[in-house]
Amino acid sequence: MKYNLTLLAALLWVIWMAGLLLFRRRPELRVGTPREFVYPLTAFVVGSAWLLLDSSHPAYNFLSLYIQAGLISWAMLTVVWVISLITRDGGIMDVFYPLAASVPVLVLLAERGTWSPHECVVAALVALWSLRMSIYIWWRNRGHKAEDGRYAAWRRRFGANWWWWSFFQVFTLQCVTVWMWSLGLIFAVSVGPADLSWPHGLALILFAIGFYFQVVGDLQLVRFKRTRTDRSTVLDTGLWSLTRHPNYFGEATIWWSFGALALVHPLGWIALVCPWYVTWFMSRGSATPMQERYLAKNKPSYADYMARVPSFFPWGKP
Repeated sequence: MKYNLTLLAALLWVIWMAGLLLFRRRPELRVGTPREFVYPLTAFVVGSAWLLLDSSHPAYNFLSLYIQAGLISWAMLTVVWVISLITRDGGIMDVFYPLAASVPVLVLLAERGTWSPHECVVAALVALWSLRMSIYIWWRNRGHKAEDGRYAAWRRRFGANWWWWSFFQVFTLQCVTVWMWSLGLIFAVSVGPADLSWPHGLALILFAIGFYFQVVGDLQLVRFKRTRTDRSTVLDTGLWSLTRHPNYFGEATIWWSFGALALVHPLGWIALVCPWYVTWFMSRGSATPMQERYLAKNKPSYADYMARVPSFFPWGKP
């Protein structure tokens, strides 16, 4: 079974790499940037280490759990990909993105079934974050007949190739991204049954801050959209007066809480690279810059807002 899964994963990996190299030759598709190769290469390194290590090696158990988490996430998102082909809506990935991180963690914990205080905290935090976000995104997108603009643009760009390339460009790419980000959560799972200690207190504080910024920021945005009389106006009150992206800041802070949970493991400090990367991704790498370009183009008053309010960190400079 292990080698059958390995062969399947290897085949998908070869197709993914070949697709990146093939489409890289077409500049108009804007595919195959160096950063995109990081994801399949990371998967290759982790998979190779798992295959080469002896089962008695201390890292083998952790890597086995990490591989299992990736496979669970991949299987779930493959089903979502098929649904997206039937409905012609790649935007459903946004609804399932949080679940791609939480479902593997909850499945692995349920399989063990010990439910120590440590495991209960891990399960509660990841379930609360993911379910809240998935339900909110589903609720926000309900009733929209048109596909989200980002996915519609990709569909037009790739044309007849989109049906299969979306599996790699959207679903597999985000699966591996979330899998990489979840390193701290799997470290927390691999600890096994444990009592509560100072990392749990730190995780709860960080989670509370991040969850507050996400929930309150989203509620303030919903209320603003319902009451505004001009679509060109900008929300600059409440949390939106502290940071231009309170929901993104909250998301990064929640991932730092997951990193804190990893510190229960003796090697969990290694996983702190993941919330650091999430923070970079949210603030500078993709999320915030993409949103800022769109808003600056469509809202004339956004330039003034950018000059007054910090971009990401509430304590930062505009």
